[in-house]
Amino acid sequence: MRVQVKVPEVGESITGGTLVEWHAADGAVVAAGDALFELETDKVTLTVQAESGGRLAIAVPAGSKVTIGDVVGSLETDAAGIATATPAPAATEVVGPGPEAVSPKPEPALREVPPISPPAGFPQAAVRLTRLDDLRPSVRRLVEEHALDAATVPGTGPGGHLTKEDVLARLAQPGASLPEPPVGFEAPHHAPSAPPALVTPPIGPEAAAASHTAPVADRSVTRTTMSTLRQRIAERLVQAQSTAAMLTTFNELDMSGVMALRDALKDDFEKKHGVKLGFMSFFVKAAVDALKRFPLVNSRIEGDEIVQPSYYDVGVAVSTDAGLVVPVLRDADRKSFADIEKEIGVLARKARDRKLTLADLSGGTFSITNGGIYGSLMSTPILNPPQSGILGMHGIKRRPIAVDDDIVIRPMMYVALSYDHRLVDGRDAVSFLKRIVECVERPERLLLDA
Repeated sequence: MRVQVKVPEVGESITGGTLVEWHAADGAVVAAGDALFELETDKVTLTVQAESGGRLAIAVPAGSKVTIGDVVGSLETDAAGIATATPAPAATEVVGPGPEAVSPKPEPALREVPPISPPAGFPQAAVRLTRLDDLRPSVRRLVEEHALDAATVPGTGPGGHLTKEDVLARLAQPGASLPEPPVGFEAPHHAPSAPPALVTPPIGPEAAAASHTAPVADRSVTRTTMSTLRQRIAERLVQAQSTAAMLTTFNELDMSGVMALRDALKDDFEKKHGVKLGFMSFFVKAAVDALKRFPLVNSRIEGDEIVQPSYYDVGVAVSTDAGLVVPVLRDADRKSFADIEKEIGVLARKARDRKLTLADLSGGTFSITNGGIYGSLMSTPILNPPQSGILGMHGIKRRPIAVDDDIVIRPMMYVALSYDHRLVDGRDAVSFLKRIVECVERPERLLLDA
């Protein structure tokens, strides 16, 4: 019996995405629950599993745009019991001893392709050959950055598929970034060509300089299709600037107080709660305090209405290899410093492992982004629609400031608040950011509500 493999529903607001890669080869026998393909949407990336066992027939190639409900393949369930069947490899690129690669013609769909044997003497003879185009984007990026020959890296994924961990393990080996030549391979010896006819150059420094040929610069261009997530990020950034009257106000704060408090309590804090005390929890607490005082910054515009939530769901921007995502810290006003630090750590790990769910990303009434971890001194954060405010943190720099008519050196940070001027007036925005500064410079305010 033939069972259709369809793109599943993953959320109300998601209508489609990109079939990034197949985890099983065309013609491979899979069991129920095995990973079939990876689907990347504008919000999440998930692995779709086989609902039943059988022989896989791929109908839509990796890299294709798909919509919810599309049939991308099928499973012949009569083949489910064939335990000794060898999965057919995807179309590969065989590297020969010459300087150029030879690409075989693609096999017809639904046809089992016999394994390809590499040329005799190659060290990767026992390794599954892999074409760069078949690799997951993050894996392909690692391979290209370190000039690795993908065919020399053993794959431990489903069907021998190459994973990021396989590449990192290969890079940990000495000389990993240098492609290994085939066993027994020797560079061809060319007979020396006859010397060119002797030409007497003109006398003079200009002529002497002209006799040296300058090296030719590499002017090649590469083109890569934007991922679904990156396309969505681009759309939302343009949307934020075209639909909101975005304005940014700046301030600076002295980090001495919060750094002294953190240094005094960080060891006891980590022993008790099992998590390190960072700066982000102070800024989340300060943001909640300021949002309570200036509720319009926690609001949004829908049509001709102002929607003002009674809760405080703070999004914390996390950078991943696929792009920037903003998982949401729910009910931040009800969480302790330890709760905030633990949940931020969990969300950050899920983001980098591409395991965030729609629930992790949906909603959010205010956002915080920290460009300081990359060395940014000052920047203008862009709103995350439909939110009306976003706080930008930056690098901590020791510099001279005036304190009571004295010049002292203090660890200083610039902070920025971008806001929707349609809803938030300049007075409220400046006062909001000033309250952030007051709470971080004197963190005891957060405990005493002063």
